[in-house]
Amino acid sequence: MNHQILNKADSQGEVIPFYFGESPKRLYGCHHLPHSSSGKSFAIVLCSAIGQEYLQSHRVIYQLAVLLSRAGFHVLRFDYFGCGDSEGEFEQGSVIQWTKDIIAAVEEVQNRSGRTRVLLIGLRMGATLALQAAANCNYIDGIILWEPVLSGERYLQELAERQRDFQYAWRHKIKPAKGLKEGTYEEFLGFPITSDMRRELEKINLVCIELPPSVRLLTVLNSEESACVSNLNHVTGSHPNAELQLIVDQLKVWKELYRRITPYRTLQYMVKWIDSL
Repeated sequence: MNHQILNKADSQGEVIPFYFGESPKRLYGCHHLPHSSSGKSFAIVLCSAIGQEYLQSHRVIYQLAVLLSRAGFHVLRFDYFGCGDSEGEFEQGSVIQWTKDIIAAVEEVQNRSGRTRVLLIGLRMGATLALQAAANCNYIDGIILWEPVLSGERYLQELAERQRDFQYAWRHKIKPAKGLKEGTYEEFLGFPITSDMRRELEKINLVCIELPPSVRLLTVLNSEESACVSNLNHVTGSHPNAELQLIVDQLKVWKELYRRITPYRTLQYMVKWIDSL
């Protein structure tokens, strides 16, 4: 794939699919070119959720990419290693690997867009991974955390609860993933969590992650869960360029099985916030 910067005047609004990185860990990405011939001064990388939440929110992430490209931004949405159309199997992934994938995506969008400034938008676990990447990357000017995972332990509890609810509703158990020995993993809504991945997830504590003070930070919540708001206030309160915004907007797109609901108010707020930077 040719990585030269494309002539935006000839390809406004195009979506260019491609692979980047080296095999056997190549990542699949889609570059949404800006509709405006001038383009904005920085590019955007979208960091998706993982597992079943990735599937549920895939359409919304695509819609967000379209809105941002219409606003004049270069946008890269991509799949982590072992996820979506990227190489590898889900059980081969890890928190460390997926964080590295975000940094690789940042470098890729810089090369493709010609922009050095980059902003990250992450949903759920993607938000937490994005925050970890931003804490170890000098190229990030801003980050939006959309319904971030605050605690890895609590996240695993939520997955287990949703797994039980699903099994009860359908009166059967999901078939074990092929290629994995019984007892070395747990199955959550069709996705295997290995013992190594579980240990990594359990260590996640978003409150302990520190960003450089120059990075602009926006946290967006769609529900009034007091514990979540309290913990996030601790994060935003200690950062000089942080904002916390509550937007009660439709259902949780990453949680509602078999529904396709677009949280337009949330998407429009994020685009407006980015456009004002």
